[in-house]
Amino acid sequence: MNAVQDQVALRHQFQVKGGPPVVQSLTAKLPPPPEPICTPVQLTSASKLIVRRDAGLGDCLMILPTLVAIRQRFSQLEVVFQAPAAYTTLLESFAEVDEAIALDESPARQTSPETLLVDLSNYMERHPQAWQQPRIDLVGTAFGVTPTPCGAAYQPAPQLLRQAEKWLATHDCRAPTRIAVALRGIYGHRSWLVPYVFELAQRLATKGQDVLIFDADAHAPQCPRPRDSRQTGSVASAYGLELPLAAALLAGCDAAVVPDTGLLHLAACVGLPFVAIFGPVPPQLRLNYYENYRCLTAEKKVACVPCCEGPQHIRCSYECLWEITPSMVETALYQLFSQANPSYSAKVTNGFCGKPAF
Repeated sequence: MNAVQDQVALRHQFQVKGGPPVVQSLTAKLPPPPEPICTPVQLTSASKLIVRRDAGLGDCLMILPTLVAIRQRFSQLEVVFQAPAAYTTLLESFAEVDEAIALDESPARQTSPETLLVDLSNYMERHPQAWQQPRIDLVGTAFGVTPTPCGAAYQPAPQLLRQAEKWLATHDCRAPTRIAVALRGIYGHRSWLVPYVFELAQRLATKGQDVLIFDADAHAPQCPRPRDSRQTGSVASAYGLELPLAAALLAGCDAAVVPDTGLLHLAACVGLPFVAIFGPVPPQLRLNYYENYRCLTAEKKVACVPCCEGPQHIRCSYECLWEITPSMVETALYQLFSQANPSYSAKVTNGFCGKPAF
């Protein structure tokens, strides 16, 4: 018996705290935002730009390509990123950010009349093109600029890399290949299914790979012990870690399996190849400007996809996510590795994913 059959009860129990979200957007009654919020002329005459975003990690990271473009064009600007406190230590490590502060903080240095405050909270959600135009592009419209693609934009500090090496050794992760997998996101309908995550982890570990399962909750469910005595890789729970350490661990992996969550964008920021799993949201709204990934969606198998997070999620059974199986993800990982390094194909075939299931 496999993990899916044994743990089908986990389908909703551990998908998201409180069950499926009620998607009744509070921003739906608000008027459309101005476009742009601030113009290039204003940016030219300013000395400091404070960008505020009260949202999840992925939404904050999708602002970075626009900040790259702004810094290249308006080099005199000091950029302050105001975001949830949990993200500030990570955000201030990016070259495009001079200072990162929590939502209830003020900039360390005195503001002046040349300071611009641009509040992007609810900007993308209220935008008339919210479900037609990629979110990274929508950020650019707020400033009247075109975002600049950025590859491996985040480089962990040496002390973080040493901390990550110690963590890996403590969790017996010594295999030549490491795969990062996101257990859950904030929303159930944007997460892959917990039983599938566990089954994939056991399959990869059996083939000699180390698997790091990430979750923001330190008390998230643990992957069951493997039944296959041939398992030679490790399955480690990277739960409840500070974001800088999570980023350093990601940077030390060879690939990631990520649904439509913040970990997807963090993987892209550290330059990690990834397999993206999308349920109701059209992937093209999230993946532009990213490279070296494979995307899996059930759009051709489930009639209601994409549904763009409509009210049906109140009673959604996540059929679109059940259609994306561990074997499909394993094949996508094989293709990802083969695409990045054709000479790696034989190694992958023999020790990673077996023969590709085309």
